[in-house]
Amino acid sequence: MTGRTPSTTRGPVPWGLLGTFVLMLLIERFVAGNPLGFLPPEGWDWRTSRKAVSARTIRDQQILGFGTSITQQGLLPRVIRDRTGWRAYNLAVCWGQTPGQYYLLKRALASGAKPRAVVLESHPQCLSGGLEQSIRLWPEMLSGRDAIELAWTARDAEFLGSILLARWFPTIEHRFSLRANIRDALEEKINARFDEVAAYVRNKNRNLGAIINAKTPAYQGTIAPKYEIGLAPASWSCHPINATYLRRFFRLAKDQGITVYWLMPPYSPALQAVRERKGLDAQFSGFAQGFQREFSNVVVLDARHSGYDHTVFTDAAHLDRDGACTLSAEVSEALRADAKGAGPRWVDLPAFGPRPTSVAIEDLAETCRARLEANREAKQRRTSAGLAASTR
Repeated sequence: MTGRTPSTTRGPVPWGLLGTFVLMLLIERFVAGNPLGFLPPEGWDWRTSRKAVSARTIRDQQILGFGTSITQQGLLPRVIRDRTGWRAYNLAVCWGQTPGQYYLLKRALASGAKPRAVVLESHPQCLSGGLEQSIRLWPEMLSGRDAIELAWTARDAEFLGSILLARWFPTIEHRFSLRANIRDALEEKINARFDEVAAYVRNKNRNLGAIINAKTPAYQGTIAPKYEIGLAPASWSCHPINATYLRRFFRLAKDQGITVYWLMPPYSPALQAVRERKGLDAQFSGFAQGFQREFSNVVVLDARHSGYDHTVFTDAAHLDRDGACTLSAEVSEALRADAKGAGPRWVDLPAFGPRPTSVAIEDLAETCRARLEANREAKQRRTSAGLAASTR
């Protein structure tokens, strides 16, 4: 008896392979379309600032702020407007490096913004490190063209590959969050990322780009190890890529007739004392003076020696709401005093003193309370609607 040989002929369409590709695309689209579930607060921070520079409201702003979380949490646009009458917006982001600040300014100008001045702060630790410090955040800010230009300037093909791959495949960018979400689901834990990110987004939106810290009585002025390492190292130097883009930032502003106010924010007394003892304070001053000699549009606003007490900090580097109100008021006065561009190019801001404000601001603690109340009311409405439907 002769057996029949099974047919191995395949159809013209590889349905299995196509199905796999379709499934992959659906997963990528889901992740890309649900960022609240995957992006960390820092990622949302970079993304919202990128979107803000293209918004219509930015075109009307007269003062724009750039920098790191220190400025984001220390420079309050509503206070600036109250003190000067000039509309302001804070575009600073957590761990903002100078290439990102340059591209934000460039995009804002391209969108029609015509600020009379910008306030820039550059974190010494962010300046000392390369692009790899923010490798998980760059995809949230850079366009494809920006990424190519930055990679070309840095002579770093690996950086470009990482950014483009993350842009094309969100699951690669958010792989750590995906793993955490899966783990929480398997362990039946509540994913707190959504509420955390939503709180930061609300606070940033309500405060025109700033994020305002609540009072932190528990902070007693100590220096956490991360600040000891990052802001009080044995020696300091600026990474070449950051120096290049800092220069581009100043040149771009100068070409547009914009004064750059380089803000040197206060640190807690203990951290400031360590930086002075190690010579880091004087070294950073010399670094800034070198750029001032090159660019006539750069004015330094120095608050490092203004004597901010530890009671207005939340940690060794970030101000609480009271400290932020004072710093914002002092910066506002300096901006107004230099409105005609005839003032000194190095301004030591006044000694610390409480500068309360009547402007409506909302700190993170108030944001969380407001969200809890809103969630409670929404739950009550859903319950009421359900009861009404069940009685029909």
